[in-house]
Amino acid sequence: MSTIGKRSEKILATIVSEYISTGEPVGSRTLSKKMDMGVSAATIRNIMSDLTDWGYISQPHVSAGRVPTDVGYRFYVDKILEPIGLNQKEIFAIESWIAAAGMDIRDALKQSSWVLADLSKQAGVVSSSPATERTFKTIDFIKVAKDRILVVLVSTNGFVQNKMIFDDEDISQHTLECCTRMLNDMLKDLDLKEAKEKIEMELSHEKARFDIMLATALRFGHMILSDNKSAREIFIEGSANIVEDPMFLQVDQIRAILVTFEHKSKLLKLLDKTLAAKGIQIFIGSEHGINEMESCSVIAYPIKTSGAVLGSISIIGPKRMNYQKIIPLVGTTARVLTKLLKRMVEIDS
Repeated sequence: MSTIGKRSEKILATIVSEYISTGEPVGSRTLSKKMDMGVSAATIRNIMSDLTDWGYISQPHVSAGRVPTDVGYRFYVDKILEPIGLNQKEIFAIESWIAAAGMDIRDALKQSSWVLADLSKQAGVVSSSPATERTFKTIDFIKVAKDRILVVLVSTNGFVQNKMIFDDEDISQHTLECCTRMLNDMLKDLDLKEAKEKIEMELSHEKARFDIMLATALRFGHMILSDNKSAREIFIEGSANIVEDPMFLQVDQIRAILVTFEHKSKLLKLLDKTLAAKGIQIFIGSEHGINEMESCSVIAYPIKTSGAVLGSISIIGPKRMNYQKIIPLVGTTARVLTKLLKRMVEIDS
């Protein structure tokens, strides 16, 4: 990336901000009207030509103005942008909306995705942490009908996973309580991935073939720990905002983005990159590595409490999103959510 002078930097900043505002390529005439630099239109055109050669801007058509490239957006975000903090009214609204989810971590994460989508008019995406980031705390089996058992799995970071399993052996509540004690002793201090592997190893041992109580406990434990859909969640709100954005006019482009949202695995892989980060992460265009979303940027923030990783929150939208507003929105929402989740975990412990 070439080092640019103050005059070139000011022109690039105006091109980016104007393109974000209008969605239209920016020409030298527009720049002359918008800026008071005391230079001729010819000088502005020369600087634009240099910025094009350096890869900061491009020209969609011969007769069109210029638009920022990924490199141009990156320079703008890193070197030029001055985010505007949210006012107290906006912060209070975020706190109220997330608190309305109650004291359930899953509901708080889901509510946060709605808050991000509503305030940004983009897509709000929130994911829970992977199994390797969640340590086993307790498991309980509760008989709710002759052939149905409610399994409640609790992690040390406060996540609660419920699953209804069916069993036609009419097992008594006393037997289920014995299974509970066995598994709680066996799986203590293991992350959920290790817990699953421990159960699979125990199932392969000879003892499990002859100890009916142990075999039952292992079978039930394996049922819930092998349920990948329940083990990891991702909440996406505001997909319609993407569809309605004028930047996404091609049907194939919209379809590719929505398919990525639907399948989720690529999104989870991307958001997992943010879990070890200390603060906000910004991926512009091709930087995030998801080809189907090259026309999008991702602003993400990890959610952590007392060393425990609970997940990440993010906003996904067109590269010409309003970074000045959206970066502080993600940061503020992350801090509000972290504070609430920390309180939940402390109450639970």
